[in-house]
Amino acid sequence: MPRFSHVETILGSTTYEKISNCRVLMVGAGGIGCELLKNLVMSGFKQIELVDLDIIDLSNLNRQFLFQKQHIKKSKAQVARESALKFNPNVNIIAHRANIKDLQFNVEWFKSFDIVMNALDNLDARRHVNTMCLAADVPLVESGSEGYLGQVTVIKKGESECYECQPKPTQKTYPVCTIRSTPSIPIHCIVWAKNYLFGQLFGIPEDDEGLEQEIAEENAEEIANLKRETQELKNIRDAMGSEDYPKIVFQKVFKEDIDRLLTMEDMWKTRKPPVPLIYEDIEKLRDEMESHSSAAEDNHTLKDQRSWSLAENFTVFLDSVQRLSTRLLNEKKTNPNVSLIFDKDDADALDFVTATSNLRARVFGIEEKTKFQVKAMAGNIIPAIATTNAIVAGLIVMQAFKVLNGKINECQTVYCAPERRPLPILSESLMKPNPDCPICQNTHVTLKVNTKKVTLREFIEKVVQSQDEGGMDIGEASVEEGGRIIYDVDYVDNLDATFEQLKITDGKMVKVTPDDDGMKCPAIFAIYHKEKFEKPDTWFYVDGNPRKLIKHKHVEGSFISNSSQSNKRKLEDLEIDSQETLQARKRSALDEKVVVKDDDIIMTDEGAQELIVLD
Repeated sequence: MPRFSHVETILGSTTYEKISNCRVLMVGAGGIGCELLKNLVMSGFKQIELVDLDIIDLSNLNRQFLFQKQHIKKSKAQVARESALKFNPNVNIIAHRANIKDLQFNVEWFKSFDIVMNALDNLDARRHVNTMCLAADVPLVESGSEGYLGQVTVIKKGESECYECQPKPTQKTYPVCTIRSTPSIPIHCIVWAKNYLFGQLFGIPEDDEGLEQEIAEENAEEIANLKRETQELKNIRDAMGSEDYPKIVFQKVFKEDIDRLLTMEDMWKTRKPPVPLIYEDIEKLRDEMESHSSAAEDNHTLKDQRSWSLAENFTVFLDSVQRLSTRLLNEKKTNPNVSLIFDKDDADALDFVTATSNLRARVFGIEEKTKFQVKAMAGNIIPAIATTNAIVAGLIVMQAFKVLNGKINECQTVYCAPERRPLPILSESLMKPNPDCPICQNTHVTLKVNTKKVTLREFIEKVVQSQDEGGMDIGEASVEEGGRIIYDVDYVDNLDATFEQLKITDGKMVKVTPDDDGMKCPAIFAIYHKEKFEKPDTWFYVDGNPRKLIKHKHVEGSFISNSSQSNKRKLEDLEIDSQETLQARKRSALDEKVVVKDDDIIMTDEGAQELIVLD
């Protein structure tokens, strides 16, 4: 009996054939990704491409079962492929160790797949894959997990909500003065230990630029004191390597700086004042505890998951400062400019942040956290649960079966919520697209173009303003790429530059927004570089219908619009931007590099500040 005959019997020959022939793109090979890849190869999928940029870390091994100790520091994508082939060697798996945002993964590449499955761990990549699937009109199965919670949904252009249809919570930030002077919750102390003190002692010391933004008459004294503290820490670094260095740092941050804060009496009229820590008193307490061997009070709890005493935090602080100092000085022998960077999997760094944040919490009367909790909060992660990932991966495949059978209307958004017993798995019908969504309501078309020859002027005249087939037939519009303004009615400097000169190359997205308010959302042109075309003297071809964005009626081929010369945006009509401000707003399209920063998730006692969380 063939190995997968039972799968064909359960799914039916028609469904099984579709599964065998479909091309799957899987993005991410982490907690959910490992489970998902195993499910795919065991369910009869035979053509899979996998993309993941990360390498395997020790902390991955407790849940990402395709990886073992000997795989540490190797590519997740490549090792996942090798391990999955042991389950089913007859599957064709192509693994890419790359960023899914790389230009090689353009819209045409996405179009080559029948379905895309996300197993990602960050907001920025999810948004990108969502946009690419909409542009390529390929169904996407989105997923995420957070501890014991999980979610799976299906995104299909024009039929269901996309990832951007509902707003995501904004990242929580904290004022510098709150972190440095008046912490009130554990995360304040952890952020101070990780982002401020660790950097000042072992990383690249930061200037107090953030303080300048918070200067006001009522806190001028506080700002001056904080600047003095920073300068003193920079001076203290000169003592690094000496036997007394940990003691000097302790007395500086937990005694002298706190004494200075207490001199600002107005600050403590409505707050509980901090209590400085006395080095000699805690040292005596530690010695007494060691002499009585009282540390065995909690034998049944792992050290990382129990609260440390004041003496334990004191001991770990001194020891971690010494360890980190020794490491830094040794590395400086070969590289004088080297600095240490916090890593949640660095034992020395995590010990330092745990002990330091707990000592500061003790000073301000705040709840102290275990090392396990500090790792989760300082590392911007929620500890993943292997079982949740397995459930989510199974739900992804079940939704994929419906998609491949053309039953989008039967797909659902499914939630894993164990606390809702006796029904830990909940589901609801897919929501319709949000008509005001700035992403899925755009018109997506592919522009096949010789980027070396076509100029911006030709694009404006023959595509944006043209009434011919493939033209948008609109008046004035703005053109952007990657957040850069390339062209609008007041900015025409780039008209004679080619796409290549403007760094509009294969894989880039060009956004065209009509100035006329009567239009729908913008048109997004996915750039696909092509050297030669069938027709002579042809350098571009529009694959799609950009006129879908036009809301007005067409009569006898002419565009009917209420726009007139008076409705066009003129420089003198701008009420906010002066000419100098407007020019400053224009960014050099020829020279600028666009850098996208990944979203950072800060954990607080109230939970994650992002909707989708790292798995």
